[in-house]
Amino acid sequence: MISTGIICAAFLSAMSLTRCGVIDVNLSDLSQSVPADAVVTLERTQCYGTCPSYKLTVSADGTVVFEGREYVKNKGTVRSNIGVEKVAELIKTFEKIDYFSLDSNYSMGNKACKENWTDNPSATTSLKLNGKFKSVAHYYGCRGASVLDDLTRLETEIDEIAGTAKWIR
Repeated sequence: MISTGIICAAFLSAMSLTRCGVIDVNLSDLSQSVPADAVVTLERTQCYGTCPSYKLTVSADGTVVFEGREYVKNKGTVRSNIGVEKVAELIKTFEKIDYFSLDSNYSMGNKACKENWTDNPSATTSLKLNGKFKSVAHYYGCRGASVLDDLTRLETEIDEIAGTAKWIR
């Protein structure tokens, strides 16, 4: 059994506490932090080996759509939900790396790629937010640019927040 004190502490950041054990949830506060047009996507491609290939879409309301293609446990379309606060967390991750200022393509031929390795997978992310849209293609054989570390962390965080591991492994 979970005590109300633990429940109260766990939800303090997103909800207002009126008295111990009674929590008033203000869902409009959560949904206002995520614009209604917000959509996050992550698409991963195959590599020379057995890299998982899939597309993931997360909508403003927390709807998650996973489209498994190759080398995944779930081929086809699977739907799930995450909390709106998780969508807000995703958007903050994009903002932290100033996503809209990134190049649209980090692959062979981009001056940011100091080295180019072959046979690697790619990840393409996109963000639609407040009427703006940006997509960034990232080939993992592109090496040497500091922004690539931030981009890789973003891609990993999208997977973690959306919970894709359950459909891949």
